[in-house]
Amino acid sequence: MDFYSSRYFKKHESDYKELLSEYRQKGFDLDLVTNYASFFGSLANYQKIIWFVRLRKGVKIKFIKDRNVKGEAYQFVQSLPEERIGWMLKLHRRYIIQAMLFTLWLVVGTIFQYAIR
Repeated sequence: MDFYSSRYFKKHESDYKELLSEYRQKGFDLDLVTNYASFFGSLANYQKIIWFVRLRKGVKIKFIKDRNVKGEAYQFVQSLPEERIGWMLKLHRRYIIQAMLFTLWLVVGTIFQYAIR
């Protein structure tokens, strides 16, 4: 499943870079993890998109200890048309499903391990 998620991100990588560039040009707050995630290739795809997903959903994010992300950043991301951000939301859902399946696999594996003892 991670393979498909990585391929899906790769398909939309130019869209991501365009959005990130526009976001930076406007001078909005960007966390350190998202800023450096571009150096880690497909290993950090989730970190690349989660900042924008949380802004889109309106989750209050602390930028620094005493200050939240400015409202203009939320307005910018929330005003984006579905064609520009919808793929990120879909990819985020894929990552959630992937995490649930992995957790289920661990639980079943643990139960099975103790059942055969």
